[in-house]
Amino acid sequence: MATESTGWQEVAKAKLNSINHSIPENWRVESLPSREQRRNVTGDFIRQYLTTEEIDVTETTATAIIKKTSAGEWTAEAVARAFCHRASLAHQLTNCLHETFFDAAVENAKTLDEYYVTNKKPIGPLHGLPISLKDQFHVKGVETSMGYVGWIRTFEGKTGTGKEKVFESELVKELRDMGAILYCKTSVPHTLMSGETANNIIGYTFNPQNRNLSSGGSSGGEGALIGLRGSSVGFGTDIGGSIRIPAAFNGLYGLRPSGGRLPYEGMANSMDGQNSVLSVVGPLADSVSTLQLVIKCLLSREPWLHDPLVHE
Repeated sequence: MATESTGWQEVAKAKLNSINHSIPENWRVESLPSREQRRNVTGDFIRQYLTTEEIDVTETTATAIIKKTSAGEWTAEAVARAFCHRASLAHQLTNCLHETFFDAAVENAKTLDEYYVTNKKPIGPLHGLPISLKDQFHVKGVETSMGYVGWIRTFEGKTGTGKEKVFESELVKELRDMGAILYCKTSVPHTLMSGETANNIIGYTFNPQNRNLSSGGSSGGEGALIGLRGSSVGFGTDIGGSIRIPAAFNGLYGLRPSGGRLPYEGMANSMDGQNSVLSVVGPLADSVSTLQLVIKCLLSREPWLHDPLVHE
């Protein structure tokens, strides 16, 4: 939050530096090619920075990942570390992340592994699956700037609310309870409602298949991240194309559910009071089966019991 002694540019720069420095040093690439030198950074290009095991994990569909973690073939920790590493690379190549909480994700994964060893069964239907989130979701221990410099170190632009870094959106709670591992939040255009993703904190989010082009918007960070397989599935929001545009631009699958289908309770937005055409939550993924998986899992939680706007 800018003060009399610090302008918004300094606040934005400090936030950008904190995002970049949150990436572990051994995952930082010192000399990445410019966009002019290398437009397409998918496939073999990003694979060169990963181990064979990390490639196997991150290029497996979410449904197959869950089968392996639920059977004890893969540990949740190994899966989490692989996706955290690939997400770090994706951000360095496309500017797709607003927040990383990799340490918390790994600790969560260890807890899941301990549960599996003790109980010989998964904790829930999404056991050990890393899921990325658009920076509209509130997550404990993490800021939600939504691309606004004025929201840095606040709760939706306000200070002293008691909600800063402790409040969580309803869908976040549901995902945690089902065993998902949350590890990053992705870039959005400030104010949302844009077909490309740019803001005064991280700059422009590029399309990984051609970094001279847009990753779409407003869930553009999700599009770029999943396009580089830094996530197998993530959640965005949509009114007029904010899931569908990034999905189309990045060769992915996206679903904009009908209003009142999935819980929106406790999420940040830039259009409070606009009730004519409601924003909705929906998934983006690299396969249709993954969309089916996460939607069915969320509906199995009976979200209408926790969000009054969700229809039974």
